[in-house]
Amino acid sequence: MNSAKLDGLELRDAIKSATDYLTQSAKAVDAINVFPIPDGDTGSNMAATMSEACNYILALEKPLTADQVLATLARGGLYGGRGNSGVILSQALLGLAKGVGEADELNGSMLSKGLQAAADAAYTAVSEPVEGTMLTVLRAAATGAHKRSEGTILEVLNEALAEAERAQERTIDQLPALREAGVRDAGGEGVCVLLRGLVAAIRKELPPPVMIPEKPLAMLPGHVDDGFGYCTEFVLVAGENAVDVEGLRQHTEKEGYGSVVIVGDEQALRVHAHTNEPEKLLQEAGVFGELTRPKFEDMTAQFVRFREAGSGAGLKVGLLALSSSTGFDEIFESLGANVLRLEAIVKPAAGDIATAADKLGPADVIVLPNHKNAIPAAEQAVKLARCKLHVAPSLSLPQGAAAAIAFNGQSTTKENMDALTEALQGTRTVEVSRAVANRMTGGVEVRKGDSITLVDGRIIASTENATEALLTGLLEAEAGNATIVTIYIGAEFEGSLEELAERCEGTLGGVELELIKGGQPLYELVASVEE
Repeated sequence: MNSAKLDGLELRDAIKSATDYLTQSAKAVDAINVFPIPDGDTGSNMAATMSEACNYILALEKPLTADQVLATLARGGLYGGRGNSGVILSQALLGLAKGVGEADELNGSMLSKGLQAAADAAYTAVSEPVEGTMLTVLRAAATGAHKRSEGTILEVLNEALAEAERAQERTIDQLPALREAGVRDAGGEGVCVLLRGLVAAIRKELPPPVMIPEKPLAMLPGHVDDGFGYCTEFVLVAGENAVDVEGLRQHTEKEGYGSVVIVGDEQALRVHAHTNEPEKLLQEAGVFGELTRPKFEDMTAQFVRFREAGSGAGLKVGLLALSSSTGFDEIFESLGANVLRLEAIVKPAAGDIATAADKLGPADVIVLPNHKNAIPAAEQAVKLARCKLHVAPSLSLPQGAAAAIAFNGQSTTKENMDALTEALQGTRTVEVSRAVANRMTGGVEVRKGDSITLVDGRIIASTENATEALLTGLLEAEAGNATIVTIYIGAEFEGSLEELAERCEGTLGGVELELIKGGQPLYELVASVEE
């Protein structure tokens, strides 16, 4: 990789490498997060934001230009921003792209301008910027880059990293809460991790090993929130009229809102805010643009989960999800579930499910089996568990993930079971696997080595290509009429992600499409088609 300047492909690969390093480091960053509310874990939010943004640039067709990569990364970050830290990061990505401007290749001077614009954009995204946070570290990185603005890409990044790390060390003295806990700012550490990953990628070296602190300070009691009960997020997109950015800013400056972060432009705007009336905010936001991706979370319940290290204390209902991969583990855990390993061949025993459910803490626990062959054991576990166990009969991992989104640990068991059941009924599953033998099944002739398509567990086709198999399934599942289609990439998928994304978008038309690394075994591709 050229240390003087980067073309589009080299830039994409460096960003992907840095994102992978951030993902590996997420738990370490989480562990120094003083404030486990309102946004879950800082490292996990930043990693999830970058991962979704990376999916966008991985889907780009070659040849690539540097400005195309940065603009696409920024757009992906806008839609993928999670929590306060992730939304601020997405705004920094937008600033970076605008600061660099048009560029076939990225050089040191352009990067310096981009980092300065990234820091400026991040500050403007926050209604009340606070020093000693990731904002401070971003600004320090820009200052360092400016010192070597006439140097190579590597020289600029090295100086940016050095200044960022010095600023990160000082954050402990800038915020009383950090000084009290004896830690540096988690968001600032996430910025440093990304910069370290970029430097290592350009040097063609391995980044520093990830070290997780022995005692996760995020779980210590005694830290308080900002007085608001709900973390609310949504995206506004342009419809007949452009998004009214300034109008929304003025609206959220009123009393009743805190930790406001607004990212984007007149075409698409991601918003993060704290409030005690989330439904009211979502309703009013529709005046300023077309509302998409609405979400709000009970921060008090979230804090209890973190403070008690996952014991379930304070929750009315626990959620246990069977999961077959680390990718799906992270998905379910981010939605408030605890996970139990779902092996590809041998499914968990009823006793294992009962024991895992009892460990969660709440008197009532809902289990998502996520495989038709695991449902009988889950139903048997109902008789074995000390807690009151309820089975939401999810037939697949994507269906289980769709149901988990509807879970709320502070609602009653009946409310949760009704919500999860509705989500299950409104989700169809498309799966693509590889045939290991010649068979005639369900009227479909299957040859060993072919890609086979299953829709809701029924084999409907056999083809030579996994992408074609998925497209066949999406058509059968009437995915063109869905509200959202989520495709989970399996561990054994060897096809082109760019081609997959392009072909799916052509098939689905304007349906919202997400690609996520599920890492699941046996099934190269699986998809949820939600009504």
